[in-house]
Amino acid sequence: LHSVYSAPSVWRAYMGLRTINEKSNHVAMRPIKRIIVHPQYDQSISDYDIALLEMETPVFFSELVQPICLPSTSRVFLYGAVCYVTGWGAIKENSITLQEARVRIINQSICTKLYDDLITSRMLCAGNLNGGIDACQVMWDLASNCKERFAFIGKLFTV
Repeated sequence: LHSVYSAPSVWRAYMGLRTINEKSNHVAMRPIKRIIVHPQYDQSISDYDIALLEMETPVFFSELVQPICLPSTSRVFLYGAVCYVTGWGAIKENSITLQEARVRIINQSICTKLYDDLITSRMLCAGNLNGGIDACQVMWDLASNCKERFAFIGKLFTV
């Protein structure tokens, strides 16, 4: 998130992409008008790591461009639940295709120990304690789907 402290004019939002540099009628690009960083954002531990990007012009929804859902405040993520994360993954060097990985929610106390108390109550920990496919070292904080419609959950820490 620290990178959004730059001027909004240097940012563009791309929607409908399945591959980087894709050119099709389904892809929408909008310049960013304003960036609103969460007022309690703590860069040292990435707490409240979220920002809103106001676009210069409206976005029109299509089959490939849809709004992201937010989970209700009462939503409970059970340990062991299967979720899916999406992002521009590093399956191989210079990967250009949008990826999806299956991960499980990990107990918060285990995650807190693994991350030296950098995990707050507002963070979610997921991955595979035995290794394997996860969301490490890639841009995976886009969205997660835990046996329901896609919902933005937030920054994902993986083990």
